[in-house]
Amino acid sequence: MIKALVNWNWESFDDDELQPGTGSFSFGYGLYETFRTKNYKPIFLNQHLRRLFNSAETINLKITYSCSEIGKMIYTVINGFHEKDQRVRIIAVPEKVIIYTTALNFDEKIYEGISTLTVSTQRDNPKVKTTDYTNCLDAYKIAQNKNCFDAILIDDKNQILEGSRSNIFWIMNNSLFTRKDNVLPGITRQMIIEKSPYPIVYDHLNIFDFKRLDELFLTNSGSGIIPVSKIDSTLIGKACPGSITIKLLKLYDSWVRKTV
Repeated sequence: MIKALVNWNWESFDDDELQPGTGSFSFGYGLYETFRTKNYKPIFLNQHLRRLFNSAETINLKITYSCSEIGKMIYTVINGFHEKDQRVRIIAVPEKVIIYTTALNFDEKIYEGISTLTVSTQRDNPKVKTTDYTNCLDAYKIAQNKNCFDAILIDDKNQILEGSRSNIFWIMNNSLFTRKDNVLPGITRQMIIEKSPYPIVYDHLNIFDFKRLDELFLTNSGSGIIPVSKIDSTLIGKACPGSITIKLLKLYDSWVRKTV
C-alpha cells in the first residue's frame, strides 16, 4: 500500500492504482512528475514544477493549486517519510493533485555501465509527461524481463528517440550529441544542455550506427547520468564509462550538491 496526499488529505492506494499506463490507474488523463530527494531535500524541484505547469497549459489542464501550495504539499510528504533519499511523484489530474513518495532504492553499480535494448514504439505526446504512459511502460517491462535497465525507443526508420524513462546522449569523436525534437524535455537533459562544458550537437542516431559510438549515456531525474555499456547485442565503446561521461557524472554531482 502507498500513502498519498490528495488535495491535502491522506489516502491509501495499491501500487498499481498510482502507476500511469496501467489499466488499474485510478485517475483520468493528466500529468505526472517524478524527482528524487537527497537528505530530505528535493533535487531540481523548481524545474519540475515549472515543467508541470507549462505542460498543464499545453494540454489545457487546470491545476487547482498554486506552485507554492504544491511545494508545501511536497515537503509535507517528504518530511513524513522514513527514508532521506526518496523518489517523489506528483500526479495532476482534473480537480486533484496527488503526491506520494517511496524509497529511492537504486543500485550504485549502474554507474559502471548498464545494458539496454531497443523497442519499436514511442510516446503519444513526447512534449509532455502525461499519464497516457502505456507505450513506455510496456517497453520498460520488456527491458526489465531481459534484465536491462531501460528500453530505448525507436521509430519506424530505426532512429533512436529516447528511453522509456530517460533521455539519451551519445559521444563520437569527442563530440556530444542528442536529439533536438520528438523527445521528452527532460530536466536532467536540460541541465546538461545548459551546463555542459562540451558543446551540444543536435543530430539523429540510427541503430546501425551503435558500433561507431565511443560513449552513450541516459539521463533521468531519479538516477542522474547513467552510462550505457550495451544496447541489444552491441557493446558501446569499451563497454565501460568513457572520459566524457565520467566528467559529466562528476559535474552533475556538483550541480546536485548546490541544490541541497
